[in-house]
This record gives sequence, structure tokens and C-alpha cells, in this order.
Amino acid sequence: MNNKKKKKNNRAKATDKDARRVIEEIQNHERRVRKTQREVVIRDKEIIQENGRNEVNKKARNKKKSNLTEKEIIRKSRRKKRFLACIILIFIILLIMFLISLFKWNKIIKDIVVCENSIVVDSTGNVIAVLGESRIQEVVPLESIPKNLINAYVAIEDKDFYKHHGINLKRTGGAILSYITHKGNAQYGGSTITQQLIKNVTGENESTISRKMTEWDRAIKTEMLLSKDQIMNTYLNIIYVGPNVYGVEMGAKYYFDKSASDLDLAECAFLAGLNHSPNTYNPFGDKDNDEKIKTRSKTVLEVMLAQKLISESEYNEAIAEVDKGLNFKKGNVKSKGDGIYSYMVDATIAEVIGDLEKDKKISTTFATNYLYFSGLKIYCTQNSDIQEDIENELSKTRYMIRSTKDADATAQSAMIVIDHMNGEVKGCVRWVR
Repeated sequence: MNNKKKKKNNRAKATDKDARRVIEEIQNHERRVRKTQREVVIRDKEIIQENGRNEVNKKARNKKKSNLTEKEIIRKSRRKKRFLACIILIFIILLIMFLISLFKWNKIIKDIVVCENSIVVDSTGNVIAVLGESRIQEVVPLESIPKNLINAYVAIEDKDFYKHHGINLKRTGGAILSYITHKGNAQYGGSTITQQLIKNVTGENESTISRKMTEWDRAIKTEMLLSKDQIMNTYLNIIYVGPNVYGVEMGAKYYFDKSASDLDLAECAFLAGLNHSPNTYNPFGDKDNDEKIKTRSKTVLEVMLAQKLISESEYNEAIAEVDKGLNFKKGNVKSKGDGIYSYMVDATIAEVIGDLEKDKKISTTFATNYLYFSGLKIYCTQNSDIQEDIENELSKTRYMIRSTKDADATAQSAMIVIDHMNGEVKGCVRWVR
């Protein structure tokens, strides 16, 4: 009985113990759940706070970025304005430089188109030298030059003469390409009549890019300052057409013994064709150039016909005359002077050329041509009577002192007369025998 009761009590105790253990486990679980919930709440709060801080930081960053963008926009705007200001300033500077250069060129080219010989006068006002008289040349107005002759030059030399503004872009581009592909040895030119005029008056003919660019610049400026008729008239009066013969008027007299105004179409074609190489087509040379003359003259006539500068009937008539043989007749053309001046005049000319070089910033050759073409009046301090006296005196044999070492050599001698009141040189001479 007691054992049963004891067992029963033991089972009851075990049941109570299990119950308490279960209750403890439940309580522990509940505690863990509550702890987890608290941790979740804390984490949520932390996440919310972190998100809040991130949002604040993001807004701050966006605001800062916005401020930086505004500043950058302002900086870019300022840079753009400065850049545009620099471009405008450079343009204004270049424009001023161009206008100054244009003003200087205006004075030079308008002096040259005068096509008059400069003269030198002595202290009494007498003309003692006419510069350029050694050239066989006669200047005539454009009205005296036949239209066929003008058209012949335009057709063979520069068919777009009346359209371009100094340079022919297509031909110039071809010339540049030829220059590059042939490593500096251009195979054909791109020169317009205006450029040829520049080349003739400056005397500059070097095969360099810098010289060519200067020529382009001057040609464009010339077209801005002169009319087409002025350019053509000057060109036809100064071009080289034969041995020491310049200009179409003297060319006509030299080859046909007639004035340019009396040339017929075939003769005009011949004269224009000469520009290619005057000596090659000279009918009075040592070689028989008849076939070359016929070929070249026909080429000019064909080009004139193609450009509708002459009619078919005019072309056929001129071709028949060329085939028959042009009626060449050498005219008695002579220069008006020999170009030999006194030592005093030579010294004066050299000094003036030097002054022109410095004043106009041009080459010696250009300065020389400018002096000869521009119709200047040069005042020299020479007293011609004194100059003649000292030349006669110094030419006497008593001043020819023989060298003791070389029987063919003599001493050099010189004399100069100066007016002591003002320092002017009245005469000078130098003899080298």
C-alpha cells in the first residue's frame, strides 16, 4: 500500500517537474521572442535613423552639387565670354593690320600704274637723267589697244580674269597640289593676270611658298584698289614681249612695224601667245621658229573660239592667215637712252632705292622697279657744270699712274666737290681703269 502510494507520489512529482520545465521553456521562449522583437524594433529604428541620415546627407550632397553646378555654369559662361572676347580682339587686330597694309599697298600700286619714267634733276632744275629709258617701251591707253588683243591675252592667260578677285582658287589649288606632289618643283602655274602684274612690278620670282603667299595677298589687295581696266592696261604696257622690248605697243612695232591698234586677229593671237616664252617664238632669231609660231598662234585662236570671244568665220580667216604665214616686218625700235649716268646720279639712285626699301619695306628689286615705274622727280644736289669739269679733269692721262708690279694695271682715282656752306655734294667721280 505504502509502495503504491510512494510510486503515485513519485509520478506526481515527476509530472510537476515536467510541467515546471515546460513552463520554464515557454517562459524562455517568450523571453527570446520579446528580446527578438525588441532587437527588431531597435534595428528598425536604427534603419529609419540611418535612412534619415542618408536622406539628409543626400539632400546636402545634392544641394552642394547644385551649388557646384551653378558655379561651374558661371565659370563656363565666363570662359566662353573670354574666348569670344579674345576671338573678337584678334579679329579686330588682324583687321587693323590688314587695313594698314592695304593703305600702304594702295600708295605703292597707284604710283606704279602711272607707268612713267622717274627723272633726276640737278641743283638748277635741269633734267640730268630719265630712268628706264634704256628699255624699249611705249605706254598707251587701253582705248588704243584692240579688243581682240585684250581678249587673246585673257583667253590664253586667264579666262576668268573678269570674274575672280585676284586669284583663281581652282588653278591655285592645282598649283599647290602640283608643288606638293613634285616636292617643291611645280609643274604648272596658277597665276592670274593680276598675279603676273604683281610679279612684273615687284621683280620677285622665287619659287617659294612665302613669296607666292605674298603675291596672293598683293593680288587680292590690287583687285580691291584698281579696276579691271586699270590692271589690264598696266599689264599690257609693262610685260616683256621681246629682246629688251616691253609692252604690246612696242611689241607690235617690233614684230609687225605697226601700232598695236592696227593689229589684226591673227597678229593679236601671235602677240598674246608670246607671253609663254618670247624668245621661243621670235621670228627674227637665229633658228627657224615658223612651226612653233603657227602652233602657238593656232592654240590661242582655238581657245578664243572655245570661249566664244571670236566667231567661227573670224577664226577660219585668222587660221588661214597663220597657215599662210604671218607678215612679220621688224620695226626700227630703239631705246631712248643708254642708261649710263654720271657717278653722282648713280650714287643718288642707289640712295633713293635704299630709302624706298626701308620706307616701304620692300625688296631691292621691287624698290628699283618702283623707282623706274612711278614717275618720281628726284632732286639731286649735283651742279652739272662742276660734274662735267671734274669728269674731264679726272679722265686726263696724268692721273693714270701705272703699277710697278702689273703693267696693265693703273691706280684708281676719285674726286668729290662739296659746298662747305651747306655740305651739299656738287659733284663726284670715281675712275677705275
